[in-house]
Amino acid sequence: MAKDLTASSHDRQNILNNRYALQQAEQHLGLGGVTFEGETVFTKALVVALYYITDRTIERYLSSHADELKSNGYQVLEGKKTKVIQGANVWYRHQ
Repeated sequence: MAKDLTASSHDRQNILNNRYALQQAEQHLGLGGVTFEGETVFTKALVVALYYITDRTIERYLSSHADELKSNGYQVLEGKKTKVIQGANVWYRHQ
């Protein structure tokens, strides 16, 4: 039986805890991103372009799912880190 990942934070977390599944998903989906401090990260602008959504939609999800997102690595970068990300070669590919 398929899991409904939109309804279960537990099932989402099980996938996020599986490094192999994440690597396979990243490879298959080819979403791009920026390598920053050894991790693939996405700027808000990149997510907007990738999913054809608005800043407002992102802000709504950040607000309503803040705890889950923060526990899985979401962070707001400030200062020097922001400049590093802005200077990175940000790319994405639509399938």
